[in-house]
Amino acid sequence: MSVLLKRFAGRIALTLFLIVLESAGWILFPLVIGRAIDGVLADSWHGLYELAVLGIAAMAIAILRRIVDSRAYARIYAKLGEELVAGQSESSTSTKTARLGMLREIVEFLENSLPELITSVLQLAGVILILSTLNLPIFGGCIVVIGVTVAIYVLTGRLTTRFNRSYNDQYEQQVDAVESGDAARVGRHIRDMMRWNIKLSDLEAANFGIVWLFMIALLVFSIGAAAGDIVEYGKVFAIVMYVFQFMEAVMSLPLYYQQWLRLREISGRLTEMAGRSSRVS
Repeated sequence: MSVLLKRFAGRIALTLFLIVLESAGWILFPLVIGRAIDGVLADSWHGLYELAVLGIAAMAIAILRRIVDSRAYARIYAKLGEELVAGQSESSTSTKTARLGMLREIVEFLENSLPELITSVLQLAGVILILSTLNLPIFGGCIVVIGVTVAIYVLTGRLTTRFNRSYNDQYEQQVDAVESGDAARVGRHIRDMMRWNIKLSDLEAANFGIVWLFMIALLVFSIGAAAGDIVEYGKVFAIVMYVFQFMEAVMSLPLYYQQWLRLREISGRLTEMAGRSSRVS
């Protein structure tokens, strides 16, 4: 993955720059909406003008970023796919097909998931910074939730990697199983793949459930703390919206972490295969 990022650094850097701009706009929305509410209650329209400008700017950046992304990553996948197939002359058709699909997963992660990941990270950092200036008890609650979430997913990281490795081992046998024409073999292959997929799903469900309990506790605490300490309605609204943004970011980041663990395992396979091909040639 790091090699890919270095090789196509120029194209990826442009998309990352647009992602940062787009994320900054989304982070500012609750604050600007809160200012607009307080402004209207005070017979001022200035906050509404700020909200309109922010909305138009965020939309324009989001459209431009998606146009750039689709073209940049299509070229990257075409280039890498050609090199991957050319470098696997000694591999079976099943392995080639599976690893081409795995390569597509990596490129799709860069095109679709990486922007969302960066947005979530920036959103989390921005929300934490803003909440630290609006309400310290809520800020402290957010830090506790982050600590619990990190601990849970770090402790289960090795198990996730092991399940992904076993799933990919089965995936590489898919074309051979189908070409054999043996219905029993195909059935065993599918059941084996789904068995590892179910293990991954069950592990994620358990992690999600534990983290969600802490999230609900934070939300209940935040509403009470904000309503009890602040008089301005717009400010209370902004705090609650930021807590929602915080929850969204914290719940999504572990999913990206698990996806990264899977892609790291895939990258190891592709790198190992490339090393064997270079030694043979």
